Amino acid sequence: MARRIEHRSTSERSAVEVYRALIDSDYLAARLEELGGSTATLVQHVGTEDGARFQTRQGVPVDKLPSLARTVVGGDLLIDRSESWRREEDGHYTGEIAAEIAGAPCSITGSMWLRDLVAPTGTAVSELVVEGAVKVTVPFISGKLEDLVADQVQKMLVAEDNFTAAWLVKHG
Repeated sequence: MARRIEHRSTSERSAVEVYRALIDSDYLAARLEELGGSTATLVQHVGTEDGARFQTRQGVPVDKLPSLARTVVGGDLLIDRSESWRREEDGHYTGEIAAEIAGAPCSITGSMWLRDLVAPTGTAVSELVVEGAVKVTVPFISGKLEDLVADQVQKMLVAEDNFTAAWLVKHG
């Protein structure tokens, strides 16, 4: 059984500003440098007619892992993550995300939405929603590992939101 992930965040920036950052290769490289660990790299970045797709690789040192995860992985984690984004006809943005942990029976899949909202004050803001699932296939401990990975994904998404907000202040 997979563990659901749901993450919502808002930005004081418009959806188009946030979208431009999320698919920008300089933004991605900077995000990886700050949040991705010592082996982080932007493996691929391709602009498409209506958006972009890219792949990143991030590392998590074994000493930063909970003991339960260390027993399954046996060393540093390497996370391969793929994202694709596209602009929809109605002006909002949608995307897909997939991630795998090298050498571990774990996968993460999900969908993303980014759209403009109108705040009660009348100012434009945007909302990013990520919905997905973590699936681990290890007998007897799958549920515990799924909870652990889902919790780490939630923390990563919050850190990425904070990074994006700071990036937009500097570069937006």
